[in-house]
Amino acid sequence: MSKIIHAISGPRNISTALMYSFAQRPGCAVFDEPMYGKFLQKKGLNHPGRFETLKKWPTDLPDISGAVQKLAKKNDEIYLKNMAHHMVDEPWDWAEQSAFVFWIRHPRKVVQSFAKVIPDVTIEDIGLDQEWEQWQKVARLPGTKIIVDSDEMLADPARTLPRICEALGLAWRPEMLQWSAGPKSYDGPWAQYWYGNVHKSTGFGQPKMLPEPLIPSHEKVVEAALPAYLSLFSNRFKF
Repeated sequence: MSKIIHAISGPRNISTALMYSFAQRPGCAVFDEPMYGKFLQKKGLNHPGRFETLKKWPTDLPDISGAVQKLAKKNDEIYLKNMAHHMVDEPWDWAEQSAFVFWIRHPRKVVQSFAKVIPDVTIEDIGLDQEWEQWQKVARLPGTKIIVDSDEMLADPARTLPRICEALGLAWRPEMLQWSAGPKSYDGPWAQYWYGNVHKSTGFGQPKMLPEPLIPSHEKVVEAALPAYLSLFSNRFKF
Protein backbone atom coordinates (compact mmCIF):
# COMPACT_ATOMS: atom_id res chain seq x y z
CA MET A 1 0.00 0.00 0.00
CA SER A 2 1.36 3.39 -0.97
CA LYS A 3 2.30 5.95 1.65
CA ILE A 4 0.33 9.15 1.03
CA ILE A 5 1.67 12.47 2.33
CA HIS A 6 -1.04 15.12 2.26
CA ALA A 7 0.71 18.50 2.37
CA ILE A 8 -1.48 21.49 3.17
CA SER A 9 -0.36 25.09 2.98
CA GLY A 10 -1.35 28.54 1.89
CA PRO A 11 -0.01 29.98 -1.38
CA ARG A 12 3.45 31.54 -1.68
CA ASN A 13 4.76 29.22 1.03
CA ILE A 14 7.56 27.50 -0.93
CA SER A 15 4.99 24.76 -1.51
CA THR A 16 6.10 24.22 -5.11
CA ALA A 17 9.77 23.89 -4.12
CA LEU A 18 8.69 21.35 -1.51
CA MET A 19 6.77 19.43 -4.15
CA TYR A 20 9.89 19.42 -6.34
CA SER A 21 11.90 18.18 -3.36
CA PHE A 22 9.58 15.24 -2.67
CA ALA A 23 9.46 14.41 -6.38
CA GLN A 24 13.18 13.54 -6.17
CA ARG A 25 12.43 10.62 -3.85
CA PRO A 26 12.67 7.31 -5.76
CA GLY A 27 9.21 5.82 -6.10
CA CYS A 28 7.42 9.04 -5.10
CA ALA A 29 4.78 10.63 -7.34
CA VAL A 30 3.52 14.15 -6.71
CA PHE A 31 0.12 15.72 -7.45
CA ASP A 32 0.07 19.50 -7.84
CA GLU A 33 -2.97 21.07 -6.13
CA PRO A 34 -5.46 18.27 -6.78
CA MET A 35 -8.44 20.38 -5.63
CA TYR A 36 -7.68 23.51 -7.66
CA GLY A 37 -9.91 22.69 -10.63
CA LYS A 38 -12.85 21.96 -8.35
CA PHE A 39 -12.16 25.15 -6.37
CA LEU A 40 -12.07 27.35 -9.49
CA GLN A 41 -15.24 25.80 -10.85
CA LYS A 42 -17.09 26.19 -7.54
CA LYS A 43 -15.96 29.77 -6.89
CA GLY A 44 -16.00 31.06 -10.46
CA LEU A 45 -12.75 32.93 -9.84
CA ASN A 46 -10.84 34.42 -12.76
CA HIS A 47 -7.41 33.35 -11.54
CA PRO A 48 -4.47 33.28 -13.97
CA GLY A 49 -4.58 29.92 -15.74
CA ARG A 50 -8.29 29.33 -15.05
CA PHE A 51 -9.09 28.12 -18.57
CA GLU A 52 -6.15 25.72 -18.75
CA THR A 53 -6.84 24.36 -15.27
CA LEU A 54 -10.53 23.66 -15.88
CA LYS A 55 -9.62 21.96 -19.15
CA LYS A 56 -6.88 19.70 -17.78
CA TRP A 57 -7.47 19.19 -14.03
CA PRO A 58 -10.20 17.13 -12.30
CA THR A 59 -13.17 19.14 -11.10
CA ASP A 60 -15.06 16.69 -8.89
CA LEU A 61 -14.13 14.50 -5.93
CA PRO A 62 -14.57 11.10 -7.61
CA ASP A 63 -12.13 12.12 -10.35
CA ILE A 64 -9.68 13.61 -7.83
CA SER A 65 -9.81 10.50 -5.64
CA GLY A 66 -9.50 8.31 -8.72
CA ALA A 67 -6.40 10.18 -9.86
CA VAL A 68 -4.81 9.69 -6.43
CA GLN A 69 -5.64 5.99 -6.45
CA LYS A 70 -4.21 5.62 -9.95
CA LEU A 71 -0.93 7.13 -8.72
CA ALA A 72 -1.01 4.87 -5.66
CA LYS A 73 -1.15 1.74 -7.81
CA LYS A 74 2.07 2.67 -9.59
CA ASN A 75 4.15 4.33 -6.86
CA ASP A 76 5.39 3.60 -3.35
CA GLU A 77 4.71 7.16 -2.13
CA ILE A 78 2.37 9.98 -3.11
CA TYR A 79 2.90 13.64 -2.17
CA LEU A 80 -0.25 15.74 -2.51
CA LYS A 81 0.51 19.45 -2.65
CA ASN A 82 -2.77 20.97 -1.56
CA MET A 83 -3.92 24.50 -0.73
CA ALA A 84 -5.93 24.93 2.46
CA HIS A 85 -8.40 27.37 0.88
CA HIS A 86 -9.23 24.74 -1.76
CA MET A 87 -10.43 22.36 0.99
CA VAL A 88 -13.01 24.65 2.61
CA ASP A 89 -16.33 22.81 3.06
CA GLU A 90 -14.89 19.73 1.37
CA PRO A 91 -14.94 16.22 2.88
CA TRP A 92 -11.75 14.56 4.05
CA ASP A 93 -12.63 10.90 3.67
CA TRP A 94 -10.77 10.59 0.35
CA ALA A 95 -7.52 11.53 2.12
CA GLU A 96 -8.11 10.23 5.64
CA GLN A 97 -5.45 7.51 5.40
CA SER A 98 -2.74 10.08 4.69
CA ALA A 99 0.01 11.42 6.86
CA PHE A 100 -0.42 15.19 7.07
CA VAL A 101 2.13 17.99 6.99
CA PHE A 102 0.89 21.56 7.33
CA TRP A 103 3.37 24.13 6.00
CA ILE A 104 3.06 27.63 7.44
CA ARG A 105 4.76 30.97 6.83
CA HIS A 106 4.42 34.41 8.42
CA PRO A 107 1.42 36.12 6.76
CA ARG A 108 3.34 39.29 5.90
CA LYS A 109 5.69 37.26 3.71
CA VAL A 110 2.76 35.46 2.12
CA VAL A 111 0.79 38.63 1.41
CA GLN A 112 3.81 40.45 0.01
CA SER A 113 4.47 37.61 -2.45
CA PHE A 114 0.84 36.87 -3.37
CA ALA A 115 0.06 40.52 -4.08
CA LYS A 116 2.66 40.57 -6.86
CA VAL A 117 0.29 38.40 -8.93
CA ILE A 118 -3.14 39.27 -7.46
CA PRO A 119 -2.95 42.75 -5.83
CA ASP A 120 -6.42 42.64 -4.26
CA VAL A 121 -5.40 39.96 -1.77
CA THR A 122 -7.90 38.95 0.94
CA ILE A 123 -7.71 36.91 4.13
CA GLU A 124 -9.41 34.03 2.28
CA ASP A 125 -6.65 33.98 -0.33
CA ILE A 126 -3.72 33.20 1.93
CA GLY A 127 -5.04 30.12 3.67
CA LEU A 128 -3.91 30.53 7.30
CA ASP A 129 -7.39 30.72 8.84
CA GLN A 130 -8.32 27.66 6.81
CA GLU A 131 -5.17 25.82 7.85
CA TRP A 132 -5.94 26.37 11.54
CA GLU A 133 -9.51 25.14 11.11
CA GLN A 134 -8.33 22.12 9.13
CA TRP A 135 -5.57 21.27 11.58
CA GLN A 136 -8.26 20.88 14.21
CA LYS A 137 -10.42 18.79 11.87
CA VAL A 138 -7.70 16.28 10.94
CA ALA A 139 -7.04 15.63 14.62
CA ARG A 140 -9.66 12.85 14.39
CA LEU A 141 -7.91 11.14 11.46
CA PRO A 142 -5.52 8.25 12.12
CA GLY A 143 -2.40 9.40 10.27
CA THR A 144 0.66 11.25 11.52
CA LYS A 145 0.21 15.03 11.64
CA ILE A 146 2.85 17.75 11.91
CA ILE A 147 3.04 21.51 11.36
CA VAL A 148 6.28 22.93 9.94
CA ASP A 149 7.24 26.57 9.67
CA SER A 150 8.76 26.82 6.20
CA ASP A 151 11.36 29.40 7.21
CA GLU A 152 12.57 27.21 10.07
CA MET A 153 12.99 24.37 7.58
CA LEU A 154 14.84 26.66 5.16
CA ALA A 155 17.35 27.67 7.81
CA ASP A 156 19.17 24.34 7.32
CA PRO A 157 17.38 21.89 4.98
CA ALA A 158 20.12 19.27 5.27
CA ARG A 159 19.36 19.06 8.99
CA THR A 160 15.63 19.79 9.09
CA LEU A 161 14.31 17.76 6.15
CA PRO A 162 15.60 14.46 7.56
CA ARG A 163 13.76 15.24 10.81
CA ILE A 164 10.57 15.98 8.89
CA CYS A 165 10.87 12.73 6.93
CA GLU A 166 11.39 10.77 10.14
CA ALA A 167 8.30 12.36 11.70
CA LEU A 168 6.26 11.40 8.63
CA GLY A 169 7.53 7.81 8.68
CA LEU A 170 9.73 8.22 5.61
CA ALA A 171 13.34 7.26 5.05
CA TRP A 172 15.61 10.21 4.41
CA ARG A 173 16.74 10.67 0.80
CA PRO A 174 19.53 13.21 0.18
CA GLU A 175 18.23 13.64 -3.37
CA MET A 176 15.49 15.85 -1.89
CA LEU A 177 17.93 18.74 -1.54
CA GLN A 178 18.34 19.33 -5.29
CA TRP A 179 16.30 19.28 -8.50
CA SER A 180 16.76 20.44 -12.08
CA ALA A 181 15.84 23.95 -13.16
CA GLY A 182 12.88 24.59 -15.44
CA PRO A 183 9.24 23.47 -15.74
CA LYS A 184 8.29 19.98 -14.60
CA SER A 185 5.97 17.41 -16.18
CA TYR A 186 3.93 17.34 -12.96
CA ASP A 187 3.42 21.13 -12.73
CA GLY A 188 -0.20 22.22 -12.74
CA PRO A 189 -1.49 24.04 -15.86
CA TRP A 190 -1.21 27.37 -13.99
CA ALA A 191 2.58 27.06 -13.63
CA GLN A 192 3.41 29.65 -16.29
CA TYR A 193 1.69 32.32 -14.21
CA TRP A 194 2.98 31.41 -10.74
CA TYR A 195 6.15 29.31 -10.91
CA GLY A 196 8.62 31.61 -12.63
CA ASN A 197 10.96 31.94 -9.66
CA VAL A 198 10.91 28.31 -8.59
CA HIS A 199 11.63 27.26 -12.18
CA LYS A 200 14.94 29.11 -11.85
CA SER A 201 15.85 27.18 -8.71
CA THR A 202 17.81 23.96 -8.28
CA GLY A 203 17.39 23.72 -4.51
CA PHE A 204 16.10 25.54 -1.47
CA GLY A 205 17.05 29.17 -0.95
CA GLN A 206 17.66 30.99 2.29
CA PRO A 207 14.68 32.15 4.37
CA LYS A 208 13.77 35.76 3.70
CA MET A 209 13.75 38.43 6.36
CA LEU A 210 10.37 39.62 7.60
CA PRO A 211 9.54 42.66 5.45
CA GLU A 212 8.62 46.05 6.80
CA PRO A 213 4.87 46.72 7.18
CA LEU A 214 3.08 46.64 3.84
CA ILE A 215 0.61 49.14 2.39
CA PRO A 216 -2.41 49.58 4.71
CA SER A 217 -4.83 47.36 2.78
CA HIS A 218 -2.31 44.52 2.70
CA GLU A 219 -1.28 45.01 6.31
CA LYS A 220 -4.94 44.61 7.36
CA VAL A 221 -4.87 41.13 5.80
CA VAL A 222 -1.64 40.37 7.68
CA GLU A 223 -3.18 41.44 11.00
CA ALA A 224 -6.32 39.41 10.34
CA ALA A 225 -4.29 36.26 9.58
CA LEU A 226 -1.81 36.62 12.44
CA PRO A 227 -3.91 34.89 15.16
CA ALA A 228 -4.28 31.74 13.04
CA TYR A 229 -0.58 31.76 12.19
CA LEU A 230 0.40 32.10 15.84
CA SER A 231 -1.95 29.27 16.83
CA LEU A 232 -0.39 27.01 14.22
CA PHE A 233 3.13 28.18 15.12
CA SER A 234 2.61 27.28 18.77
CA ASN A 235 1.80 23.71 17.69
CA ARG A 236 4.61 23.40 15.17
CA PHE A 237 7.21 20.65 14.91
CA LYS A 238 10.33 21.81 16.73
CA PHE A 239 13.79 21.02 15.36
